[in-house]
Amino acid sequence: MIAFRYTVMRLMIFVGFFAVLLLLEVSLPWAAVGGALLSMVVSYFLLARDREQMAASLERRVEARMTRRREQMEAERVAEDEE
Repeated sequence: MIAFRYTVMRLMIFVGFFAVLLLLEVSLPWAAVGGALLSMVVSYFLLARDREQMAASLERRVEARMTRRREQMEAERVAEDEE
């Protein structure tokens, strides 16, 4: 769920900068490029907490998957030894 929130916030920041640049009468392609660059910089600082939460969540999932895999490999090794 945090990934969805982070994505929506990034998109909102981009749209905001894009709209401001269009209001300043910047051409459409340059407004898109400027909006993307400005939103990247601002998102880096404003959404740092959400990004850290996403990274921690991903790390927990990877660790759980690795633990399950190790347990599965150990169970297979024990099963082979018993045969």
